[in-house]
Order: sequence, then C-alpha cells, then structure tokens
Amino acid sequence: MTILLVDDEQIAVKTMENIIRQSEFGHSSVFTADNATDAWKIITKKHPDIVFTDIQMPCESGISLLQKIHEAQLDTLLILVSGYSEFSYAQSALRYDAFDYLLKPLNYDTFICCLKNAVSAIHEKENEQMQKEMLEKFFKENRLLLKKQYMETLLLNPVSGFSPEFLHQCISLGLNPQQFCLMGVRCNASNRVNIHQNQEYYISYSISQKLNKEYESIVSCYIGNIVYILMPVSGMDYTEEVTDFAQSLTRYAREKLFSSITIGISEASTSIQQFPKLHKQLSYCFSYSTSGAALPDNNILFFIEINDYNSNIIEINEMISTLINAIQTRNLPEALKTVDEYFSLIKNETLLTQQDAIKLVEMNLHIQIKNFLDNPLDSSYLTHPITQHCIEDPCSEHSKTIFTNCIKNIIQELSGATSRNTSIIVNAVVEFINKNYEKQIGLNDAAEYINRNSSYISRLLKKELSMGFSQLLTERRLEAAKDLLIHTTMKISDISEKIGYTSTKYFNQVFYHNFQMNPTDYRFLMKQL
Repeated sequence: MTILLVDDEQIAVKTMENIIRQSEFGHSSVFTADNATDAWKIITKKHPDIVFTDIQMPCESGISLLQKIHEAQLDTLLILVSGYSEFSYAQSALRYDAFDYLLKPLNYDTFICCLKNAVSAIHEKENEQMQKEMLEKFFKENRLLLKKQYMETLLLNPVSGFSPEFLHQCISLGLNPQQFCLMGVRCNASNRVNIHQNQEYYISYSISQKLNKEYESIVSCYIGNIVYILMPVSGMDYTEEVTDFAQSLTRYAREKLFSSITIGISEASTSIQQFPKLHKQLSYCFSYSTSGAALPDNNILFFIEINDYNSNIIEINEMISTLINAIQTRNLPEALKTVDEYFSLIKNETLLTQQDAIKLVEMNLHIQIKNFLDNPLDSSYLTHPITQHCIEDPCSEHSKTIFTNCIKNIIQELSGATSRNTSIIVNAVVEFINKNYEKQIGLNDAAEYINRNSSYISRLLKKELSMGFSQLLTERRLEAAKDLLIHTTMKISDISEKIGYTSTKYFNQVFYHNFQMNPTDYRFLMKQL
C-alpha cells in the first residue's frame, strides 16, 4: 500500500506518519509533501493508493489537488483533513469524490478507522476489476455458449414483458438481427430396429454442431430432438433464401446422418420480443406436419402457408408455460387447475397430437425442475411416470390421475428442496459471523464465503430472521462483549477492539443503544448480582 501525506505543518505530517507506522499498515510506503505542487508531482510519478491532504495550504489548496485527481480520473483515494468544519469544504469534497473528510486534531482511532475503510474500498475495487476482467474473458471465450443458453431461456421461459435489461443483454450477445425468422429442425426417428432408439437426439446434436461450426451469422440450440435456429433474413420476402438453407440441411441429414428431418419456419419479425410468438408458430408447424396434411415442399413447412390455423396448439404451449410457472412458485391449486384445463384442451385433438402434448410438457418439466433439486437425477424419477404410463392413452382418467400425482410430487419435492436450501444458507451466514465477528467483515464477505449473491442473502435473512446482516453481526458482537465484561477485567477499549470495533466511542454508542447503559455500568451491575 502506498500512502501520501500532504500538509504544510510538519507536526501534522509526523503525527499521521507515526500513527501509520504504529498500526497494521506500518509496512506501507509513505511519502510526504508540504504543498500541493510537490504532492501532484509525487502523485503523477508514484501513483499512491491513498492521499491524506490538508485543505488550507499556501498557494494551492487541498481542494485544488482533489480537483486535479478527479479531472485526471486517477484511482487514487483522497481524504481531506482540516481544522475547520465548514460546509463549503464538505460540498467540494462531495463534488470531486473525496473518499472521506477528517477534522483536526487527529486521534489514532479515527484516523486508523478511516484508513481501514479506504484500504477495504481499494481491495473491493480491485476485486471488482478482477471479476470484471474474468467475466470479459469468459464472455469472449464462451460467446457462442452464452448465445445458446440465452436462446434456450427464450424457448423454455417465454418472457411476456421484456425489460430494458433483458433487451440490453440481447444486444450485447448479438441476438438483435434487423429481421429474422425462427426455424425448427425436428429429427425424425427411424423405425428400423437396428438403429439405436435415441438416434434422433444424436441427429439433433450433429446438426447443431454443424451449424455452430459453419454458420457464424446464426444462433442455434437443440432441445431434445429439435434444433432451433435464429435465422437472419434480408427482407419480408424471405422464403427463397430460407428454403435454400433448409434444403441444404435436409441433404446433410439424408447423406451424412442417414435420417430424415422436418423443418418448420415462422413468420419474419423485426423484434426479439416476438420470440415467444414465433416459437408457438413452430409448434403449430410440427403439429400440422404430423396431422396427416401434405407438406407444400416435402419436409419444409412455412407457417405463413398454413391455411387451417388451429389456435389450440398455441394454447397448449401457453398452458405449459402457465403450469411451469405454477410449479416454480409452488402454487399447487393453480397447477392442478392448469392440469384440468390442459387435458380438457387436448382431448379433442388427434391421438398423435395428444401424445406430443404429453411428451412436450414432460420435457419442459424435466428441464425445469432439475435445476432446483439437490440431485438433478431426481428429475427423471419425478417425471418418468408421465412418459411410462400416459403416452399410450393420454386423455384417459388413469393417465390424468398419474399426471396429477406427478405434479403434486414435484411441487412437494421442490418445496422441500427450497426449505433445505434456505436453512443451509442462513446457517452458513450465522456460522460465518460466529467465526469472523472479531474481524472487519460485511455482507459481501459472507456472500463470497457461501458463494451466493449478496442481495439474495440480504432478502433471505430479513425473511427468515427478520433482521439484516449488520444487525446479526452487531448482536453477535454484543453477546461477546457482555461475556467479556462479566468474566474478564479487560479494558473497555480492548474489548471493543477484540470484538471487531475499531472505535471505542462507536462501540459505547452501539452498546448504549441496545442496552440503555454504557459498558462500564453494565459490568458494575452484573458484578452486583
């Protein structure tokens, strides 16, 4: 750590330097200057981390030095020191981003507390910069993966209201072509017994790999036996260019993978906010292709060419989204209501459509719930009865009963997992405080310790314990203080330092606020009992 002390009074410089040498920061490189001009030369040459400067000095003031640092956009933290408590100084400190403002005469506790805060701020900024660089590197190296994951999110969690943050993410990932359509490539399983039963998943994987390798301008991902492609198009009359692309995929599947594929193509759009609508159009294309209707161009079907549009297919997808949302929020009544509506909706469809509808909802359930369980393999256990018992006769009472019981079991399991995770996180925070309350710790330290988001931890503590991290830390420190006051003869200042307070005055204030008496009176009272 490099520190610069600036004051035209040598005794003030010596006082600050002695305090630093006697503290835990004694190993720091300390430079001194008695005027702002010399100080600026040191700043530009040595780049100190922290500058303590007097305000009123001959020729050039500390405020002027602060302004130079601010305008040069240096990372140096500047702390103003003054013998006068004037509002105009405070205003200048705020205007030019001074880190702190100290009044003379300086005392050890106040100065060291300020220095510790400054050092913590520097370390926090360094950590943020390091994290930023790591994220930028990860983003650069995994841009394709992030695009695919984001596209999967759009497909599995349709967003009804696109926030500015959401749209900004789309732009940063390059998911904002001026005009595009959504293409779905469904891999058809072969009926030949000598082909592995899961060949369609290998085919979708192979097609996805080919797209990622050979077509930089498109984004694709595969879910189950369907490859989804975000396809930029040059105009509203896009059928010819998309048909050429679709035919090339058909040839690749036939000649290299020895399989057939069905391709659905949505309307063209100019907004990513239309993504859920385009996804529904693809679902209808696939449903239409399996209904026995003849495809206009063998295996390629444009949504705009379908004349007998069936809105039930769109409603099926919407109900799946509603069901998934009810499960995620552990809303069992809403989930069971949606199940009833779902079966009522599909019972008038063809058997093939009914079976596809059951497979589709099972696939969504499997993908959604595995992220919430301690063991992701449990998701298969929870959803397997649907595919095992509900496919042959999807709309029978037996199938509906099994399906309903699966939904109940899923919500029960997720609720248990949430409770377990909540208890684990809260207990981990309490354990962290118990082990480290003597140190200078904060919410961010606890979040890093248990590898969770600090905002999430804060909300969780307030919900489960009705208090925030600071209050929890304060209570633990005060419990330790009371124990030391009763069972030892330690000085109040020593107790204050031992339990994590750098200022004895502040410790006294906190103690009085909580117990309506100061530590000395508390010790005296307890010894009389």
